[in-house]
Amino acid sequence: MLDMSSMFKELCRVDIENQTVIIETMNQAVEPHSAAGVTTNASSPINVPINGRYRSPLRYPGGKQKAIEQIAQAMPKSAQEYRDPLVGGGSVYFYARTIAFARKYWINDKFKELISFWHSVQDPDTCERLQKELEELRSNFQSAEEVKEYFLRVREENPETEYREALLFFFFNRVTFSGTTRAGGFSSAASIHRFTASSIERLAPLPQALSGTQITNLGFREVIRRPGQDVFIFLDPPYYTATKLYGHGGSLHSFDHAGMARMLKNSPHRFLITYDDCAEIRALYDWANIKSWSLQYGMNNCNLQRESKIGAEVFITNY
Repeated sequence: MLDMSSMFKELCRVDIENQTVIIETMNQAVEPHSAAGVTTNASSPINVPINGRYRSPLRYPGGKQKAIEQIAQAMPKSAQEYRDPLVGGGSVYFYARTIAFARKYWINDKFKELISFWHSVQDPDTCERLQKELEELRSNFQSAEEVKEYFLRVREENPETEYREALLFFFFNRVTFSGTTRAGGFSSAASIHRFTASSIERLAPLPQALSGTQITNLGFREVIRRPGQDVFIFLDPPYYTATKLYGHGGSLHSFDHAGMARMLKNSPHRFLITYDDCAEIRALYDWANIKSWSLQYGMNNCNLQRESKIGAEVFITNY
């Protein structure tokens, strides 16, 4: 496995089954790679430049980018198939692709707008078009007030195409507090400092980073229960104590924590879960291995105090 301390340093993400919440920034993707073809079958290892790595271009609440080193140590060394039923911003998925962790990859989320985005950037031509039109949109704004005007106008829009949904999702992700998209409020600071030319350029490596990956918009149960050989499942569900940060107006906040625990107890697949450390979660997983750890995260990366918090977390595994 690659040297984690030299590869990853940052934070981001909280995901949800029928949700996916949005906290800090997942900056910098990688130096743009040449786009690879897109398939839906098993994928081959990806050539990544020396000292290069794939990174999520999204800002995601509860995102785990800053915790990659700790998560990597809790993961097995490899698997035939990697599954992420609650992919959200995808920090752990992009880490797995960087190190060629598996031969097959499957990412999923119930948040339709998010999956429209991942589908769109998986295709080289669509990703290139998205970059071009996002930059045209960005460069036409002369002030944060103009961005806010546009935000308020399109926030109520119901996109008729997957492409339009993807474009608006990325725009919302960059200009709202902590990237909470439609569920969050407009942030003048984010619209200036987060919706930038460089943030759009981070989309360039994504067709290669997502090449061959199966991308679906299902509930987590369908991804967990699917049979497979040597499957590893990473899950970053919404925190048990989370607020309504996911989906359109927080519509995807409800999450069946107990149901997921029951399903995983009977699963033949190896899994790793990250959760907030609380008595309720420990009780649900008293049959599994639980290890405490700490994560520094921020829901206020654009505020005046520029503070972040230390959250008590647990890793839960069945191996």
